[in-house]
Amino acid sequence: METPLAIFITALVFFCRTVTSAGDLRYRVELEKNLVLRWGVDYEATRIYFELSAEVLPSQRVILGFSDYGEPTQADLTVIGAQFGKVYLKDCWTDKNGILRMDYRQNYALKSGEQRGNKLMARFYRQFDTCDPLDYTFDTGTTHIVFSVVSGPLPLGRPLPSALKFGLQRVQLLKPDLPTPHRPPDTWSFDVTNPNITIPAQDTTYWWYVTKLPQLLTKHHIIQYEGIITKGNEGFVHHIEVFHCQVGPHHTVASYNGPGMAEGKSPELAACREVIGAWAMGASAIYLPNEAGTAIGGPRMSRYVLLEVHLNNPSRRKGIQDSSGIRFHVTKQLRQYDSGIMELGLEYTNKMAVPPGQVGFRLPGFCIPDCTSIALPPSGIQVYASQLHTHLTGRTVFTKHIRRGLELPELNRDNHYSPHFQEIRTLPRPVHVLPGGFSIQEEMCVNYIHYYPRCNLEVCKSSASDASLRRFFLLANATRSSADVAVRYHSVDWTPSKVSALQSLFEHAPISMQCNTSSGVRFPGDWSSKPVPKIVLPHNSARKRCTKDIPWFE
Repeated sequence: METPLAIFITALVFFCRTVTSAGDLRYRVELEKNLVLRWGVDYEATRIYFELSAEVLPSQRVILGFSDYGEPTQADLTVIGAQFGKVYLKDCWTDKNGILRMDYRQNYALKSGEQRGNKLMARFYRQFDTCDPLDYTFDTGTTHIVFSVVSGPLPLGRPLPSALKFGLQRVQLLKPDLPTPHRPPDTWSFDVTNPNITIPAQDTTYWWYVTKLPQLLTKHHIIQYEGIITKGNEGFVHHIEVFHCQVGPHHTVASYNGPGMAEGKSPELAACREVIGAWAMGASAIYLPNEAGTAIGGPRMSRYVLLEVHLNNPSRRKGIQDSSGIRFHVTKQLRQYDSGIMELGLEYTNKMAVPPGQVGFRLPGFCIPDCTSIALPPSGIQVYASQLHTHLTGRTVFTKHIRRGLELPELNRDNHYSPHFQEIRTLPRPVHVLPGGFSIQEEMCVNYIHYYPRCNLEVCKSSASDASLRRFFLLANATRSSADVAVRYHSVDWTPSKVSALQSLFEHAPISMQCNTSSGVRFPGDWSSKPVPKIVLPHNSARKRCTKDIPWFE
């Protein structure tokens, strides 16, 4: 009998603890130099407890808040300062024109605070969802934190001064509070780090470094990893990934140490694609479940890895050295299963295009039952973590889970996704996916799911079938008959009805599947034109209903 998946929704309550003191603020992010935010989550009370520490002049105040994608407009803000030695906190908001207003419902509660010279500290809390449309609703996806330091009178009722510069950091505030898995006594660690590079004096750099894992004569399991950031560089290092190179044990990967690309990899590094460790700003250590570990070492596995470090240097400072990377914890006491990574979602192809001028447009990718029924083990897999990825246009990403037409709770969702914050996120509880089940991924993206036991299915992605697109271009009166799909898209005179027709095609027309093994070869079968699976019974997720319908003030 299958284990019901409704536990995925209730898992946040199951793994809960109460935040009662500053010692329970287990998460931390350095917003900028001398401005640090710590927080803890009380799932039972549905509250987040914050502690803000800042070095500011006694006459200055800190503006700290949240918005959908990091804009200071239409933002939920707090203003924190001190007057006559007493710390205060005001709950404010900005409208679409950036006019700062006081919220008539003060939903942020100040617990304590102190000011000593130039050091300001405030502890406060707020509910996840206050039912106030002027407040940001905290969820398990990405949260964009906006912040600034202001001098002089607070510009209430007026637009924020153009000279007032806001900073931005992205974090996951609502992390699942899981027990720490067992750590065998023989566990040891090694680091994969930058070789003391000089951070380029430019806004954004993706630094690549090819190196080797330690020589291990026998198979080992990675059971934990975390980011290690060069002291003083916390504001420069945005995220880090380590990719294992999928080549033979005797194959040599060319050395490289220099700037890379934000999207894609050069042909000589294309084999370095399997993520074995990742860190993003604000992320804590990742623990693999007791049942599984990531396999490294032994005579049949390559030692080559590619380290990618995303560096931010908006002030274009020169001469900053960096040796940041990831620390891996390994054991030779093998766990029951090898963990694997599977790529779900949308095939990388110019067949899946967004028409010009669109505010929102959905691009679905499918992993269909035809693929999972032949590729997954009979007992299915347990998905314990997920890393979402889109190109620069992605804004909302979610993965649906359907079993024989029945829509189960979503695997994950990020309503405020940013392509600049791509961390591996542990799920509150493993999700059991059976052969014949499938997932849908929205908004031009993929989902790298981490699961066990490892199987031979590495890629399960889709795109519109060639025949479906040919029919669309014929009906849309595309003026060019080029074999290049991009040329045909550009030749369409896009009207609202044609945009709607393309959206419908992507969601309902036959699809072409990538149902690929770990060697990159498709599983046997005709994957060129497959029907899109249907949801017969949608999932009705229980959602808190607010008692008052309060309009947004513009």
